[in-house]
Amino acid sequence: MNIFKNTLINLLGLSRGSSESMTFNKLTLSFTGYLSNYESEFLNDYYVKALNPFRFSLILAMIFYCAFALLDAATVPELKKIFWLIRFAVVLPVLLSVFAFTYFKTFRKYMQLSITGVMFITGFGIIVMIILGARVSNYSYYAGLILIFIFGYTFAKARFIYASLAGWLIVIAYEISAIWISDTPLTILINNNFFFISSNIIGMLTGYSLELSSRRDFYMRKLLELEQDKVKAVNSTLEKRVIDRTRQLTDINLKLKKEIEVRKRSEKQRSELETQLFHLKKIETIGTLAGGIAHDFNNILTPILGYTDMALEEIPEDSTLRFDLEQINIAAVRGKDLVQQILTFSREVNVEKKPVKIDQIVVEVINLIKASLPHGIEIRKSIDPGIGIILADPVHIHQIIMNLCTNAIHAMKNRGGILDIKVDSVLVDQKTTKEINNLKVGIYVRIRLSDTGHGMDRRTKERIFEPFFTSKEVGSGTGLGLSVVHGIVSNYNGAITVESTPGKGTLFTVFLPYNNSDPVNEIKSSDQLPRGVEHILFVDDELDITFMGKKMLENLGYKVTTKTNSSEAFEEFKRNPGKYSLLVTDQTMPKMLGTELAGKMRKINPDLKVIIITGYIDKLSDETKSKTGSYKIILKPIKLNDFSKVIRKVLDEN
Repeated sequence: MNIFKNTLINLLGLSRGSSESMTFNKLTLSFTGYLSNYESEFLNDYYVKALNPFRFSLILAMIFYCAFALLDAATVPELKKIFWLIRFAVVLPVLLSVFAFTYFKTFRKYMQLSITGVMFITGFGIIVMIILGARVSNYSYYAGLILIFIFGYTFAKARFIYASLAGWLIVIAYEISAIWISDTPLTILINNNFFFISSNIIGMLTGYSLELSSRRDFYMRKLLELEQDKVKAVNSTLEKRVIDRTRQLTDINLKLKKEIEVRKRSEKQRSELETQLFHLKKIETIGTLAGGIAHDFNNILTPILGYTDMALEEIPEDSTLRFDLEQINIAAVRGKDLVQQILTFSREVNVEKKPVKIDQIVVEVINLIKASLPHGIEIRKSIDPGIGIILADPVHIHQIIMNLCTNAIHAMKNRGGILDIKVDSVLVDQKTTKEINNLKVGIYVRIRLSDTGHGMDRRTKERIFEPFFTSKEVGSGTGLGLSVVHGIVSNYNGAITVESTPGKGTLFTVFLPYNNSDPVNEIKSSDQLPRGVEHILFVDDELDITFMGKKMLENLGYKVTTKTNSSEAFEEFKRNPGKYSLLVTDQTMPKMLGTELAGKMRKINPDLKVIIITGYIDKLSDETKSKTGSYKIILKPIKLNDFSKVIRKVLDEN
């Protein structure tokens, strides 16, 4: 008895009573105990996974139910008409109606009842045929009921309790018809019942096992999610410890340098340590100067964007110069994004990721590098238009492709060659995940970039992703390009591989996880720019920017007074504080910051509206804002469309 019990438990996948096992009702299979809260979520999940198989089973049922009309004509020609009436006028319309019902939202609530009804109605139709067939001594139609059990318990994805209900209703209906209505001979009745009831019981066991398996998969998935949350918490703790340990290591490195100098180690050791320290200094310099770089470079980009925006507003749509101006504008916006990327990289913060189509970025990079492509290098591209979407920062993807293309072009600059870029999607299987670290089973967008350059030896290939490692001559590279690429790809849970043979070329392959979101498209607004007549005080320490800002705002109808000195601007405001409706000021200026200037002016006129222009938003702390009062922030470089809308919005606020 114990052997039979254990065998049944193993076949059905039932729990043996472990403290961590899944708790459920042994009859209905519904979750019980601490898992009862998951029952509703499981039913929704089961519905989503069962909907398409059920539709497919309906299609198969209609095909086979109608196809057996040929059997009617061959075995019971005298009953063909009434059998066809049952098949085509009764059962088939019911199946079609249920199939149409599956596309309504309310079907979610009645899916299992619908499956039960379909099983019973199709089975009842067969039972009617059995009754009529018995009159002409044809008892073979009971086999159709076995097919219904197969469909109901397996393909239709009916839950065990509902499928069992329909199955035994069909059994009862058959017994009534076979014994009391059709007067089936005893030997045939026993034979049919043996196969018929056995099929129903086997179907029940199969349905029980399938639903239990689905519930166990759902349960394991929930356990995995809980474990992932625990892992995230542990990772967060470890990251904090790593940060603290990094600070300690920095102090230790400084002490180690002094100790090395005291002990007078060999020249080779000292040289290596000095090189390491130099690299650390380079990284520190990037972080220290990032804000200054952004400010200076954005001051250069601001007039470029401003004047091109104004020119695009004035130039006719059919002008031959319009395309050139748009390309200048696009390039300037790309420069703006790259500056923001430098800030993000130096501060080690996450940037905003959004669904993007990678093929568009690849084409943009190709168009950019074609302009400066050395003679003798040919670019070939093969981009699958259906590769789908990835979740990323477009600037990051631009950096990946641009860095790889730049390295490939440098490898071929002396003797020319072919730069081949291929973009497609690929299903990564279990075998591939073992060959390539960081990959999981799933769909990835794959970028393959190959060149026919001088290639790399094994030692170089092992070090190419190290920061500051470069095989280029002095002045041709920093050694940061591929390390940045590797960091970005790893941050996106992707992977990058390299294959290279000296003298033949190199192949880089990048895998980025596929995402099924809709892409975010940048839509150009066709609305007219908001205008006004208020008086604006525009302050910036760069004369070019104040000149551009004045022209930009006057074109929108505003009266503008410009100053390149914050102290002079404050004196001007003191002379006539009621004259100005809005202060537009740069944040980083000599003598006085923009927020300080706004705070002093608001002490004179609390109702003054303020817009702060900056290239580095993190420098504006909440404490500064609380002292100065509310203000709107615009990031450099300024775009006319955005600038005009912000000004109008600020001026119209109460």
